[in-house]
Amino acid sequence: MSWQDPEIAAIASREDLARYLVSLAARLREGQIPTENPSTDAFIDAAGHWTKSMDGFFSNVLGKPAPDSPDWSTVAAIFRAALVYE
Repeated sequence: MSWQDPEIAAIASREDLARYLVSLAARLREGQIPTENPSTDAFIDAAGHWTKSMDGFFSNVLGKPAPDSPDWSTVAAIFRAALVYE
């Protein structure tokens, strides 16, 4: 997958995803990344809604269809999007 975010684009394995998520959590705790969904339930709800509507993101931003079978970088993108998706 060709992601605009170089961190997400570099994720190719489960280990890469694990490192990314740990780093993402640390940056959130340190206030380096803003979030619209600070509670767990709001975050999970946003992840679900973004996943359901990610066809639009893929079409409008990436210029390709959403994958039928997501890879590790797509999972990372879902987590990242859920921080700001309302």
